[in-house]
Amino acid sequence: MKIFINSMVQIAFICTINCSISFAQDSLKTVYLGEVIISSDTITDQDYQLTADQLLEANRKLNVAKRGNFAWEPVIDGFTDGQITVAIDGMRVFGGCTDKMDPATSYLEPVNLQKLQVLHASGAQQYGTSLGGAINAEMRYPTLGKPLSLGAQTAYSSNTNGTDTNVFLEKSYKKIGFRYSGAYRQHQSYTDGNGNLVPHTQYRKQNHTFTTLFQQNPSTQWTGLFMFDEGRDIGYPALPMDVSSATAYMGNLGFKKKFESSFFSVLTAKVYYNSITHIMDDTQRENVAMHMDMPGKSQTAGIWTTLEHKSAKHQFKLKGDVYINTLFADMTMYSPTGGVNMYLQTWGDIQRNSVAIFVEDIWQLDPRLKWKNSLRVEAVSTNLTSDVARKQFEILGYSITSPESDLGGDFSSLFLYQLDEKWSASFGGSYTQRFGTASELYGFYLFNARDQYDYIGNPNLENEKATSFTFDLNYRKGVWNVGARARKTYIKDYIVGIVDENLDAMTPGALGVKEYQNVDNAQSSHLELYGSTKFTNWLGYRLSAVVENGYIEALHSPMPYMRPFTLKQDVRVLIKKFTIGAQHEYSAGMSSPSTLLGEVETSPYHLVNLYLDYNLPLRKGNLQFDIAVNNLLNTYYIDPFAWNSIPNMGRNIKAGVNYKF
Repeated sequence: MKIFINSMVQIAFICTINCSISFAQDSLKTVYLGEVIISSDTITDQDYQLTADQLLEANRKLNVAKRGNFAWEPVIDGFTDGQITVAIDGMRVFGGCTDKMDPATSYLEPVNLQKLQVLHASGAQQYGTSLGGAINAEMRYPTLGKPLSLGAQTAYSSNTNGTDTNVFLEKSYKKIGFRYSGAYRQHQSYTDGNGNLVPHTQYRKQNHTFTTLFQQNPSTQWTGLFMFDEGRDIGYPALPMDVSSATAYMGNLGFKKKFESSFFSVLTAKVYYNSITHIMDDTQRENVAMHMDMPGKSQTAGIWTTLEHKSAKHQFKLKGDVYINTLFADMTMYSPTGGVNMYLQTWGDIQRNSVAIFVEDIWQLDPRLKWKNSLRVEAVSTNLTSDVARKQFEILGYSITSPESDLGGDFSSLFLYQLDEKWSASFGGSYTQRFGTASELYGFYLFNARDQYDYIGNPNLENEKATSFTFDLNYRKGVWNVGARARKTYIKDYIVGIVDENLDAMTPGALGVKEYQNVDNAQSSHLELYGSTKFTNWLGYRLSAVVENGYIEALHSPMPYMRPFTLKQDVRVLIKKFTIGAQHEYSAGMSSPSTLLGEVETSPYHLVNLYLDYNLPLRKGNLQFDIAVNNLLNTYYIDPFAWNSIPNMGRNIKAGVNYKF
């Protein structure tokens, strides 16, 4: 399989050296409107009953790593955590958990979102330096001049005896508008395909978001956002601890100015702040050898400004951004015999200051050929400010007396070629240097439940360096849309945990200690085929097939999070006021896991879902009834990226009602 993937990627590159173009890639999520099938990243009220996790999983451009039924971690082309960037309404957001139990996307709700974009190469680098790509979550703001709009939705899930409820209210005038949206979810633990209860998969969550827009004059606009999100009693069956609460506050103020007679046509700026508090809890677990308290907190403040210029042959963008992120987490281990308790700081007041400049130019070389170049230069200073934490690292032989400063960033070049009215293609490459994360540099005895090792940071890490080549090919004619995407990445100074035999584990039951180190010559491949069509005015079909492969030569091990062959299909039928659909997913299973990093083999599986929508127009508004049967065949299966072989949910019947006017 590895030879096959590498060969396909290399053939694709050779075939497209002379002609290429990028195209807007469709997400797996499709919105059906009457006789028209529209694929996009735009979030509609049809998506509000989904969780943010389900919205991510439905997007063919990424995958998710599951530790339970909540807070799934996004994976882009096999890259995750610090290798990708997450931006929420232009804000850099960092989770408050040392065990990665709260990715930034876990604080989102579809009812708040306008778009959820998955970006690669230059599209991603404007949001941060990353190897894999970026997720950009655009929040929904009011539309000026729109009358009062109200929506309410509720749904019941049989498997978890759970409910999902959300509402939104929007009112605007000629120059100012306001929008409130809220969501509440409550689910008990689910059962798997064999009918067995999977304990610690319950959760409760609420979200409240306020946005406003003020049009000062035809050329000047102000925006504001405040969001509160709180999760409670969140179970994580793949981990030894649950979460008693995860709370986020986010706010920003935005400004946009258009210029009539100036070199730059648009100026956009935003200042923001967000705070996340994450408290882990083991009091609901049986047979706990040693009770522990593990709170964590992340605070980020930032500002960015973008200038845009357009001419006959150039589209130019200049962006400057600054942020300060502070992380603190500690752990108290309570003696089971009443002896002395043990205390340590797992994130010892780690402060990262970042200053970056991003430049992008799209040059129209001729009517069919564009050349897109982008450059991001980022300087960061990372400091371990706590005296307690510094003394902890002195025990390991490190002397930390000053901040660690690094220079990194990304350069990307892409040719975009429109062969004719139907065919388009792109070919390009990029070089990236990304910094180690706070955990990779200064984390102290962070337990990884996946491979059962305690991890410690390495202040002397080099930047991770990656060279990537991408190729896209698309055919679009009438109702047909077929395409392929390939990516090959070579990584130097790959950051990974290496066993240190000289250190003893701190966590009860841990197999040992790993320290983050740089290793050479890792590589990964990604190959994807997709297509959609409308056979008739009432029948639509979609397909997506993906396979990935990666290898770390220094460890003689596959890279983690490489997606096995996965095929997804969706058929949808429109009959008057009814929408009937069926989805099929096949996974070949994880046959070449990265066992050194905690992955295990998983079996192939087929998954079938059915759904039915009925739309009832009213004199004022619209009423819609939905029913879906997920995992129709009650298949017992384990997701390839599920930690510790936690099985997925068995058959679930979800029924809901939605009213909007």
